[in-house]
Amino acid sequence: MKRKFLLFALLPVLVAGGCTQKTDVGRSQTSSVEWSFTQAGQHPERQLVQVIDSAEKTLDIAIYSLTYPDIVDAIKQAKRRGVEVRLITDYSQSKGKTQSEALKLLGSAGIPIKINKHSGLMHLKMTIADGKIGTTGSFNYSKAASTVNDEMLIVFREEEAARSFHEQFERMWNDTENFAALETRIAQGAPQSSAEPEEEPAASVPAPCTNPQIKGNINARGDKIYHVPGGRSYKGTKAEQMFCSEEEAEAAGFRKAP
Repeated sequence: MKRKFLLFALLPVLVAGGCTQKTDVGRSQTSSVEWSFTQAGQHPERQLVQVIDSAEKTLDIAIYSLTYPDIVDAIKQAKRRGVEVRLITDYSQSKGKTQSEALKLLGSAGIPIKINKHSGLMHLKMTIADGKIGTTGSFNYSKAASTVNDEMLIVFREEEAARSFHEQFERMWNDTENFAALETRIAQGAPQSSAEPEEEPAASVPAPCTNPQIKGNINARGDKIYHVPGGRSYKGTKAEQMFCSEEEAEAAGFRKAP
């Protein structure tokens, strides 16, 4: 029961801390919990990269949206330095152009990837480093979450909570009924051996456009709707993900707002 409510008990403290900080991440008095808000200028993407960079043995990631180049590169570099990396992501998101390219890069680096087969979303946003450090929050690993959305990332260095996150990840990873391996790699290339990282070509996630304008939103019923500029609800819509084209949004499983 203690571990189940550990993070929820901390949320009032986290919210209060986030409101007073402007650039530095928030911290508990014991420094076992840190947090950052996108719109407070605290750069959750940088905080996440620090966690990924700190991994020495294992790195388990379950993330709905994964498109931010710096985060993708940090995951790839973890694999190159010998960390055992595993990734679970959402089936519909894996079909989006930008995320598909990111997954090809990671698959080509030899990172095993799984996607959900069940009818719901794989909507988690969590990373576990060495079974000791965990992250959670609303923060997707995307440009929109890092720049324009109201998002937060929580990092906790509390082994009991991290162990609980790790156990859930293991359950999902070994669940062959609801999750399946995704075989993806860079075209005309083969995955590089982790024993020969120096042979891996440097690459980054190609951006289909520099300023995506189409907003993808998931409503309370779980419907995935995208909104184009000038649409009736566009200005008031909070984006879960930004897209460069309607084709990309539809490939990710979104349908156009009426």
